[in-house]
Amino acid sequence: MRASAEQSERDRQDPQGQPGQQDRQGPRKTDAQQRTASSADTWPTVLLLPALLLLRYLGEHSWAYWTAAVIGLLGTIGAAVEITAGVRHIVRRRRPLVALWVLFCLVSALVVLAVRLIAEW
Repeated sequence: MRASAEQSERDRQDPQGQPGQQDRQGPRKTDAQQRTASSADTWPTVLLLPALLLLRYLGEHSWAYWTAAVIGLLGTIGAAVEITAGVRHIVRRRRPLVALWVLFCLVSALVVLAVRLIAEW
């Protein structure tokens, strides 16, 4: 029993006696474990919508404009991350309709925010 354990340990080592790549990398994710597109990828709208509402109803006040700009910037950073993920999902053909819906929601929110910020400036 002990000899077979030593043999399997030698099999996992490379010729220089170092542990093999398999031990350092850890287990690989299967297709079922990889992230797929979902409507939860639209989370940046939680930041973009309050910014849009501030501009819509209180945009004439300078504090509301700057607050909306800061909140919108945070939402834009999150949207950039999720847009990149959505494009990756489309390229890999993982639930492409959901990925397209996420892209549509985020890009349209970003466009409306930019138009309102420019119009109020």
